Amino acid sequence: MPAMTSKQRVQAAFAHQPVDRIPVMILLGESWLIDREKLSFKQMRELGDLGVDLIVSIYEEIHSDSVTSGLGCWTGVLEALGCPIKNTDVGAPIETKPCITDLEKYVAALDHTKIRACLEESEIIQKIMEQTRRLKKAVGESKYVCGQMQGPFSGASMMVDVKAFMILCAKKSPYIKPLLDYLADFYAELGNMYCENGADIVQTCDPCTSGDMISPRMFDQLVVPSLQRMKSQFKGHDRTMVHICGKAGMRIPMIRDLGFDGYSVDAPVELKDSLEQAGPTLTMMGNIHPIEVLRMGRPEDVYKAAMANARIAGLQGGYIMMPGCDLGGMTPTENIQAMYRASCDHAAQA
Repeated sequence: MPAMTSKQRVQAAFAHQPVDRIPVMILLGESWLIDREKLSFKQMRELGDLGVDLIVSIYEEIHSDSVTSGLGCWTGVLEALGCPIKNTDVGAPIETKPCITDLEKYVAALDHTKIRACLEESEIIQKIMEQTRRLKKAVGESKYVCGQMQGPFSGASMMVDVKAFMILCAKKSPYIKPLLDYLADFYAELGNMYCENGADIVQTCDPCTSGDMISPRMFDQLVVPSLQRMKSQFKGHDRTMVHICGKAGMRIPMIRDLGFDGYSVDAPVELKDSLEQAGPTLTMMGNIHPIEVLRMGRPEDVYKAAMANARIAGLQGGYIMMPGCDLGGMTPTENIQAMYRASCDHAAQA
């Protein structure tokens, strides 16, 4: 079939339509990128162009069919919500401390009418929006621009302290739901701001909702309503996607029924069964092991894993090739590029 642009290829995959080759995307790439360039998130945001030229050139080098805006967004969101953060270390992951010590008191003071103002007053969030606009101008005609953010449950976990939050959930604290409702509204507004500033896709990462961390019942009772509330307020999004780490295959029916367009899954989730569960509306994304294969393996190991996935998925759409989670620091560039080589070779052999 005729060659597609990256944007057309991703659009076709989401629409479950034939593709010239399977699209390749990177979930976030933030920690890997700044580790490779020996920068901190703070230093990247202080670049004259907010790191746009760097993002465009590196995502082109690794042959990603999309670019990601909001690198380091987690720190900005948590700072806007009141968490102390540290983002000055070169290549460092998110370093943050909880900001809620008295959940009852915190919930009582929540004001949903001030969410937009809170985001607009955050210097980091405003720089991220400017970065999104610049990325859209630079590559928006040919590639999807993806804005990234946490999910409500994971955001709440970090604000309270993950262990303490899980205990409160298990004890059915009456203050969990109002906090999740507030964060669903908060992230919905952030997602809308991304789209107002040029993002095509909003990707919601909710790692604390993994089957390794919470039960199916807790997911149904707490996570599903918060994701549903958030998504119901999205405006102007071309596509929406969710990533959940670890054992998250059992979440496929709920993510599908919530109406998300894409679901990024980690290495423990088997692709063939996932595609069958996803059906004709949900596009599966992932699941190449980010550590054992991409970080620690050789290019030929990545190529083999990517080719195996390509043969399972085929060229009929409904699958986007990605790491099973975010890229680890020091992942060899040639390993990431091996996914693209497999995508091209599979198409040539089909």
